Amino acid sequence: MTDVPESLRRSFIESDASPDGKWWVNLPAGLSLGDQGDHHVVDAVCLTGREQELPEVYTAHPGTEYVNPEGQPEVTKADLFRTLRGRDTFAEETVRLVAFDPGGARVGTVGDLLAARELVRADWPDWEVEGLVYVSDEDRAHVTRAASDLDVRVVRVS
Repeated sequence: MTDVPESLRRSFIESDASPDGKWWVNLPAGLSLGDQGDHHVVDAVCLTGREQELPEVYTAHPGTEYVNPEGQPEVTKADLFRTLRGRDTFAEETVRLVAFDPGGARVGTVGDLLAARELVRADWPDWEVEGLVYVSDEDRAHVTRAASDLDVRVVRVS
């Protein structure tokens, strides 16, 4: 998706407009396709069936952030999620996928969000994607119309 300014993402996640649940940011998607180095990144995912938990990169996150042990080969976020996919910890979830479009609403980001939904469904076949959310700090009628027609919820954050 896009390079997301943290202020836009955080403003939405911590707002009343966002869903409650366990948040992940920059979720690798398309990992089930087999190419170890090639995947898409979803800006944010909320596991809505879980207790409210901010992303691990926020200081209010109650857990600890993953740190690669010194002297060990570098483990990427994609590697971590490949491992997580093999466990039952997050097997059956209801989720919302969120795309952020700072500085100008674009129809292409809505398309990216639709494609991300299919990649996430392939990676996590037991997940129910209950909604797609498009967040921007600018309003454009044609983008809002396209998103609405495709059942994508549009949220403006300033």
